[in-house]
Order: sequence, then C-alpha cells, then structure tokens
Amino acid sequence: MRIPSGKVDQYIYFVAVDSVDLKTKKTGLTGFTVARSRQGVQTFYTTPTIVELDSVNMPGCYRLLVDEDTTIASTSDSEEQLLYINVAGMAPVIRVIELFRRDTTTGRTQIVDANGRVDVSAIAGTAQTARDIGASVLLSSGTGTGQVSLTAGVVAANATQIAGAAVNTATAQLGVNVISAAGTAWNSGSITSNTFAAGALTAAKFAANALDAVWSTATRVLTAGTNIVLAKGTGVTGFNDLDGPGVRTAVGMASANLDTQLAGISTKTANLPPDPADASDIVAAFGTVNANVGTVNGAVNAIKAKTDNIPAAPAAVGDIPTANANADALLDRAAGVEPGMTVRQGFRLWSASLLGKAIGMTTSIATFRDTNDTKDRIIATVDASGNRSSVTLDPS
Repeated sequence: MRIPSGKVDQYIYFVAVDSVDLKTKKTGLTGFTVARSRQGVQTFYTTPTIVELDSVNMPGCYRLLVDEDTTIASTSDSEEQLLYINVAGMAPVIRVIELFRRDTTTGRTQIVDANGRVDVSAIAGTAQTARDIGASVLLSSGTGTGQVSLTAGVVAANATQIAGAAVNTATAQLGVNVISAAGTAWNSGSITSNTFAAGALTAAKFAANALDAVWSTATRVLTAGTNIVLAKGTGVTGFNDLDGPGVRTAVGMASANLDTQLAGISTKTANLPPDPADASDIVAAFGTVNANVGTVNGAVNAIKAKTDNIPAAPAAVGDIPTANANADALLDRAAGVEPGMTVRQGFRLWSASLLGKAIGMTTSIATFRDTNDTKDRIIATVDASGNRSSVTLDPS
C-alpha cells in the first residue's frame, strides 16, 4: 500500500481471525490498539479509527484510517511504516505501507490536477501566487482579454478613469492634447470666480517667484506698507480719519480734551508756594513730617524691644514649655546637685540608700539596691564601725 506524504484520509483493510485457530473470522470487535513504527521510532496511535465493514456480507473485514504520522521528512522521497493491529481474541495483523512524496525533485511536491495542470508553489526557490510570476515579466502585445497594446515597449491605452473617476470624453487621452475639461472645450470662455473652488488658490499652490512675471518686485514694495502716497479721503478705501476720542485713545489720554487737561494742571499748580525756587516752605513742612516720623520710630522701637522676647510662633502651643518639660529640665540639669550629678541621679541614689534593700551591712561590703530591686545603686567598702572608705555609685 502506497500513501502520499501528508494525506490523512486513506484507509487500509485487514481481516480479523481467531487468535487460536487462526481461521475463524472475528466480528463485532472493538477496542483495537495500533502500534506504528517509522524511521526507527515506535509509538501507538492515540485514537485509532477502525470500522467493521459488514458483519453479515463481509464478516471479519475491517478498515483502519491512516491519519497519524503520515508526513515524511523533507529530505526523503519515501519512507516505510509498519502498523501492528491487535485486540483481544484476534490474531495480530501486521501491515506495511509506503509513505511517498509526489514530486519530480527531492523536497518539492508537484501536484497535477485532473486536467493535467501542474500547481507550482515556487520558482527558483521564490514562493509564487496566482498573480506573481517573478521579478521580470514579459508581456504579450494584443487587444484581447489580459493583453495590452505595446509598440516598442510603450503602452498605448485610452484612459477611462483617473483616480477612480471617469474621464468625461472618450476622446481624451491622459497627457496628450486634452481637448476639454468637465465637458467644456478649452478657450471657450473667460475664467471667472466661479471657475475656482473656495480656497483653491493658496500661497502654497505657487512655486517660489511664480508671480514675479505678473507683479514685479518693484511694484510689490506696496505690500510692505511704504511708498504709498494718497490724498486724504481718496485712493485706497478702508482708511478712516481719527476723530477726537480716537486720537485720545491712540495717545493714551483721559476722556477730556488736551486743553481741558492742561487747565486742570494749572489749577493744581496754583496751590504750590509762590516762589518754588525758594524751598523754605517745603523744608518747613518736611521738618514737621520728619519730627513726627521720629516719634513713630521711637514708639515702634520700644515695641520691638519687647516683642523680640516673644517666641517665634506664640500661637503654636509647642513653643511654650509644659509643666513636665520644665520639671524634666530641672531634674536633668547638668551639675544640678554637684559637678557630674543631676537632680534626677541624686534622687535615685538617695532613694536607694534610704528606701532600697541593704545587703552585707555587717560585712566589709555594704550594698544598697534601687527601689525596684533591679540593680545595685551603691556599693561601699566599710569597716566594723560602718565607716565608708570607698563608694561605687550607679545613678543610671
């Protein structure tokens, strides 16, 4: 049996006989196992499909669908596969099939259809599609379907569409003597504003210096706003004379006319001393002001001297020491009892000597414990009369 490589719809047939007498046909068998081996690799079918053909008219005849492991290696033209079919009560059936490649060259498959046509998947190693026959294409000149009219390598074509839109006349050819536009013959009328769509002509549509031929550089100086000489009220429209309010607005004046504002200035200067060159009146006035400023400065300095002693942020409670803070400051004040001893340390030693446990009072070493009985506060070397010759203190 030969099966093309990669096909999974082929069947092989076998006859099932009794495993004891090796001749009685077995019908109604199920639960087959199929072992397969190819190229030295042995394994089992995962889901073997075996069907009994006809238990009445063809007893003992079965078929196996060969649908697993049917593709041979790319470097092989054919490979042999062994199938070992077995089930309880049946003599094992051994079949050998050949998996082959339908090709003309190793590793390439040539498929021929019923009409003798060859399906080419690649040319010179390049994959092909139905519309792709390579990088260099030779065209056949003609007017039939799929052909183009060629003369000396030039395509002669009548354009019926441009950018997807139909050309208006059948006689118009792209790039050659276009005789009309939108159905209207050229030179049939003047260009009007209706000829151009709104916004059709912009600066970007013209190449650099394109308009120099119709508007010279000398004339174009007008656009710079210079060299324009016009009589008042004539010439270019859109220029208006400024009225009184317009002039005042332009020069940044108030609502009144200039003469009114000058009169106001005159009224204000009338209150100045009669002889501005004599500054005695002004000096006297400034003397009074300086005296008053000195008085204010003195009062402010007096207030400042008091406020300098106020905390930086009196509104913040954290700037004002609490009772506990004051107590801690006193208890932990350096040399509060004597050099090297704070009040807190002194209280600890006094409490130990007066209130704590006392050990070894009749010996040469007397020890006084802290009130919590956690450490030795005082260790003293004493004689028989209780006199202390040395003392070790632990106020921590």
